[in-house]
Amino acid sequence: MKKQIVAGMLAMSMLAGCSVAGGQGGNPEDHRSTSARNVTADAPVLNIEAEDTSLGNSEISSMSASSLQLLQQVAAAEGEGKNVLISPTSMMMAFGMLENGARGETLSQIENVFGSIPVSDMNPIMYSMAQRFNEAEDVNWNVANSIWFKEDGKVEVVPDFATAVKNYYGADIWMAPFDQTTLEDINGWVNDQTRGMIPGILDEIPEDARMYLINAMAFEGEWMCQYEKSDIYEGSLFTNYDGSTTEVTMLYSTENEYFNIAGGTGFIRPYKGGEYSFVGILPEEGTSVEEFLAKLAENGEDFADVIKNPEYSYDNVIVRIPEFSSEYFVEMSSILQDMGMEDAFNADIADLSGMVTAVDDPDYNAYIGRVLHKTFIDVNREGTRAAAVTAIETLDAACAMPEEQVYVYLDRPFVYGIVDNATGLPVFLGTINQL
Repeated sequence: MKKQIVAGMLAMSMLAGCSVAGGQGGNPEDHRSTSARNVTADAPVLNIEAEDTSLGNSEISSMSASSLQLLQQVAAAEGEGKNVLISPTSMMMAFGMLENGARGETLSQIENVFGSIPVSDMNPIMYSMAQRFNEAEDVNWNVANSIWFKEDGKVEVVPDFATAVKNYYGADIWMAPFDQTTLEDINGWVNDQTRGMIPGILDEIPEDARMYLINAMAFEGEWMCQYEKSDIYEGSLFTNYDGSTTEVTMLYSTENEYFNIAGGTGFIRPYKGGEYSFVGILPEEGTSVEEFLAKLAENGEDFADVIKNPEYSYDNVIVRIPEFSSEYFVEMSSILQDMGMEDAFNADIADLSGMVTAVDDPDYNAYIGRVLHKTFIDVNREGTRAAAVTAIETLDAACAMPEEQVYVYLDRPFVYGIVDNATGLPVFLGTINQL
């Protein structure tokens, strides 16, 4: 058995509504750091060709399918009648970075869960997505990455790993003592990159922690077409999954894009600029959200296609959206193992040797302990704010044109998302069973 020495790494993806300036990396000296030392400042610069960053139809289909499978698995694990919310993009960015340190069957299993895309392709795809987010003009995004490494002389970062995360994810690696000042630096970095939406992620740094790999994203989007006062109805009723009702504020609008998928009817409501949209999908009457998700996940590759190629009804889609906020937390390790990512969680056979090596221990090994995912969303008459954190903790091993109007009233359990219109891929996916 390989020797087990405990360490920790968090790979966190955060999406938070705020007004931001795009940029990757982030200098801890901007947040009171007095002892962190950048070890990637002189990392080789890769020439990332523009044509290498484009998403093909096969990649879009596989990423779409994995996104819906993740949501379905989370909802099934949670049980009937719960509100759930995940960010597939958050998970893909977090695991995309981790893939650069995984090898062998461990790497293959991680890749298979996230669309069977090899790391050589995933890196430029994530690079391209981050660039598009940061360059958006009409909604506010921020993507930033950093890696924090315990400086005690026992373990070293593999140079190729440092080069990959630096070039494709903009992540600097900071050597730090992992004391109280490092705790403040990490939480300060998180607070800055999410513009105060998430003030921190760590309560303490465990004695056996080794590395924190952090990806932070921030988003805020206003509706392309703002609601008028006459479009806002207070005291409307939402029918919960158990038949009870809740008074909500309903937002009425007429949209011009809708689609049918897996027996559900959906609509697309764009944010300002038209690059990103809110999507609402209402399962057919008598079908629970969980039953609908099971059908949807079977043909998840169709999701991105219907977003890019919706059916048009020329202002005939009459929509009602409730104002709502939702928070959700899930520990993903058992779900990911059920989806086939087994080796990475096994201390005896996990292979993350492409990330870190021990200075004087040839039997050194690392494996994933927990995968924490926390999300937040607020949908209101002005637009949408959303936040997500994905934390990977590693341990050292010691349709047709309608002839009449279409009505999509989200006044009973529904599925929703925030999507990238160019690719059709979801940034967020969630369910509302009760309000």
